[in-house]
Amino acid sequence: MTVHSEDRISWSTKLERIGELSAQDRQLVFNNIGHLINVDMFKEQYWLLAGNKAIGIDKVTKASYGKNLDENLTGLIQKIRRGTYKPKPARITEIPKEDGSTRPLAISCVEDKLVQMVVSVILNTIYEPLFLPCSYGYRPGKNCHDALRALNSATYQNPNGAIVEIDIRKYFNTIPHKVLMRILRGKISDRRFLRLIEILITAPIRQGKHDLANTCGCPQGSSLSPILANIYLHHVIDEWFESIKHSHIHGRVELVRFADDMVFVFERFSEAERFYEVLPKRLAKAGLEMHADKSQIIPAGRVAASIAHQQGKRLPSFNFLGFTCYWGLALKGFWRLKFTSRRDRFAAKLKGMRRFLRENLNTKDTLGVLKTVIRVIKGWINYHGVSDNKRRVGQFLERSKRIILQWLNRRGGKRRVSWTKLLRGLNAIGFPKTWKTISMF
Repeated sequence: MTVHSEDRISWSTKLERIGELSAQDRQLVFNNIGHLINVDMFKEQYWLLAGNKAIGIDKVTKASYGKNLDENLTGLIQKIRRGTYKPKPARITEIPKEDGSTRPLAISCVEDKLVQMVVSVILNTIYEPLFLPCSYGYRPGKNCHDALRALNSATYQNPNGAIVEIDIRKYFNTIPHKVLMRILRGKISDRRFLRLIEILITAPIRQGKHDLANTCGCPQGSSLSPILANIYLHHVIDEWFESIKHSHIHGRVELVRFADDMVFVFERFSEAERFYEVLPKRLAKAGLEMHADKSQIIPAGRVAASIAHQQGKRLPSFNFLGFTCYWGLALKGFWRLKFTSRRDRFAAKLKGMRRFLRENLNTKDTLGVLKTVIRVIKGWINYHGVSDNKRRVGQFLERSKRIILQWLNRRGGKRRVSWTKLLRGLNAIGFPKTWKTISMF
């Protein structure tokens, strides 16, 4: 069945209707959705665009682009409809990772960001009703904490099983364009809209003074990449796993996936071993590669943890979404999965705080710098303040205070600040003393 949308109502109403139709019939193919892209839709995305983000190679800011917003957007839409729109090369910035490597981050120009956002909104509306419950990344109403709760529940239901932790090597940068477009054509037959997506994902990247063709992958930093990455793994992993877990796997098994971070929980260790042998082949067919050094199969479950403890051992831990997942005793005496902040990321956050303060050693706006640091600390606590992680959060707060104290006392021409005076001053500007623990149950 094919849907022809009408053009007599607002873009938001038509978008809602498309979402409803997609939810009602999973086999539905949309062949006329490009007409949704109009000035009003672009304007809404413009106001949602953060004005303090890094600018692209044209040096145009959100504010300067907005001075002639209507004229700029009208011209942009004309180029899209005529098929003459070509995005400017995205500037690549290398972001350091905890393991010493770097992650390339694409920084697009304002106009190209708007096109990415508009296309992303449409794709999210079409595909959100199709995504399975096991997927938690970049979805409305779902977040990292939901994924951790799901993992906690799945491990509790499998008392003596196994966990398969999978890492895909450079996932975002290795998504094959041809396969991705073939998947999209299974749901969308609007050629102009598909061509616009293809133009966006193949936009050149600028490294140094050279512009390079982007022949593979959806660079991180683009607002379009998360939905495309989700669509690809929905097809390659989620739907495939949902089918084989009923036909080829014995016992209970669950998948918890947040973007390209995924954990499979098995009731039987033998089934996990069979799956671990098959999965690399499945990924290879999709043009992806499993990172062998960061993927593993380990025993899991409260019974398995108890047996290991009786033998004087501990079950191996694993990392997921910035947390180290390990087995510990609950207050009621049974073993269960617990979460604590990863040591490397804990240290990296404090190191970044020291670096920021060192860069602002001679600033006159002491209060402004401290308020910025406090906002970062509160953000870290809001994410890491989960069940069983009270000790690590407390350590983070204490070390943050000492870093601030050292910074204040390194500034020349000032009286030394005592610990008591520091605490009094931090309390006055809202330094967090307590936090609300996010339950993982």
